[in-house]
Amino acid sequence: MARFTIRWQTFLLAVLTSGLLSACGNKTAPPEQAAPRIVDAAEVQAANGASRISLSGRVRAVERTVLSFEVSGEIAEIHVDVGDAIEQGQVLASLDAERYRLVLNQAQASATEAQAALTEKQLDYNRLQELKGKGFVSEANLDSARAALETARSRLNSALASVSIAERDVALTQIKAPFAGSVSDRRAEPAQRVSPNQPVLEAISERGGFEVYTHVPEALVSKFKRGSQQEVIIPALSNQRLEAAIEHIGTRPESSNNYPLVLALNNANVELRSGMTAQALLSPQSTQSTQANTVLVPLTSLLHGEEQTVSVMRINSDYTLEPVAIEVIEARAKKAEVKGPLKVGDRIVARGVEFVAPGEQVAILGEGPERFN
Repeated sequence: MARFTIRWQTFLLAVLTSGLLSACGNKTAPPEQAAPRIVDAAEVQAANGASRISLSGRVRAVERTVLSFEVSGEIAEIHVDVGDAIEQGQVLASLDAERYRLVLNQAQASATEAQAALTEKQLDYNRLQELKGKGFVSEANLDSARAALETARSRLNSALASVSIAERDVALTQIKAPFAGSVSDRRAEPAQRVSPNQPVLEAISERGGFEVYTHVPEALVSKFKRGSQQEVIIPALSNQRLEAAIEHIGTRPESSNNYPLVLALNNANVELRSGMTAQALLSPQSTQSTQANTVLVPLTSLLHGEEQTVSVMRINSDYTLEPVAIEVIEARAKKAEVKGPLKVGDRIVARGVEFVAPGEQVAILGEGPERFN
């Protein structure tokens, strides 16, 4: 009996020990600290003058034209290809002109017939006029002969006009070069049927120089004036920089509220070719002079609040965020001139500022995470 009691006490002790150990192991582990949010940062810059914007564009010839037939038909032959040099008056493309020649032949036959009818009516009138002088023909008969003569003359004039139109149509079955230059584009092929004014070829002349075609955002289009001097970089020519002047500013947007802008190149390089990529460096005119104690920040860093308040999120030395109220002086190219308690070199959240909160700890995109270990 004593041995049974000892064994029972040993079993109870083992069960109690196991329960205590299990209870200790089921304690909830403390939550892990959330990783800092990664943000894109930008440095506050000094507002020491108007900023420049870079726009991509294309070089094109000032003198250029799209060539087409003025009559419809099937293309018989295209005598040139893209890049070929052309001379003024050179035949570049031809239509199958058989139908137009047949129409011309028909018009010429009608004109010959009308000429014969006019000759006959002229002889009849002359005879009646001679007989009228002898008293054998009445005035009424002479008037009828005169009317018939005038009708025959009108028919001949109409037939001759038809001949001229037919001759013109035959001539229009050929496209001739309007100037000396080169072919920049080919938009049709032989055996293809084309309608009047359908583009077939595009020709350019290098005698008129070159220009750069680009687009300006609607927020900046009013900051450029025609004739203002700018700069253009040509990547294909070892990033050569060329002087340019604004030649034209569009009055209607073409796409995404961007307005066309044309820059005329001054003293262009002889190696410049139409179609080359260009980088236009434009200096927008500031509507007011730079004020004292102002800085430049990215437009995407501005956080608009209630009652037209504006602020940015400054990144402190401990990588926490601090809201800083500012006043926007002027919007520039991708940047804003602002006034407030910001210093040149301060780091602020460059974009996505609406997704962060004051006091939040962040990590800067592109920097190592070791400082948060």
